[in-house]
Amino acid sequence: MSLPSIDGIRTMDDLLAERNRPRANQDLDRNAFLKLFTTQLQNQNPLDPMENAAFVAQLAQFSTLEATTLMSNSMSDFVNSQQSEKMLRGANLLGKQVFAPEVSMYQAGGSRLDGVISVDQVLDNLTLYVVDAQSGQIVNQMELGAQTQGAVEFSWNGGAFDGEAAPAGSYLFRAVGYQGDTTQEIPVNSQTRITGVSWDAVLGQIFVEIEDGRSIALSEITHLSN
Repeated sequence: MSLPSIDGIRTMDDLLAERNRPRANQDLDRNAFLKLFTTQLQNQNPLDPMENAAFVAQLAQFSTLEATTLMSNSMSDFVNSQQSEKMLRGANLLGKQVFAPEVSMYQAGGSRLDGVISVDQVLDNLTLYVVDAQSGQIVNQMELGAQTQGAVEFSWNGGAFDGEAAPAGSYLFRAVGYQGDTTQEIPVNSQTRITGVSWDAVLGQIFVEIEDGRSIALSEITHLSN
């Protein structure tokens, strides 16, 4: 029994041959444009020739398009180089101790933890609270007094209210500023270590991974630890 033939069916060999077949260059550069335009001039109607102004206008339009394309390529190269530079800068921070916001820090029981409070106005008083990250309970607090605008560095010795070492675990720093009858929470950057670096193509930013498992923008890193 013979099978009916079906027109239009291509074999795998046909598809592979088509994929590997060299394709004509689709880009129209200046030389190709001039050759095309010269052919157009040679075949124009001698009774109704193209005016010089029209030729110059088309050439100007092509030159503008070519310049725009070159500018776009240059900008793309610049953006790529900036991305590479940012990635290199982020990679250089791998393993480094830095200060980042909202960090949950692990302390092994009575060990020292450092931080920096960013004060953006004059305060009558600044209070730092050490909070158990699991229970939310305040385990200690420090009165840092009146402050002016700037960075306030501090250290917690790992002790609790009773003077004994706080149990091993994860802790957070919270700061409250007092100005007359007004209180407000003040941003605190706590010490942590960078464990990874990644690039977010959508946001166009470098993100770093820190010890508590979060990823934050590299721009949020304001201080390096000694």
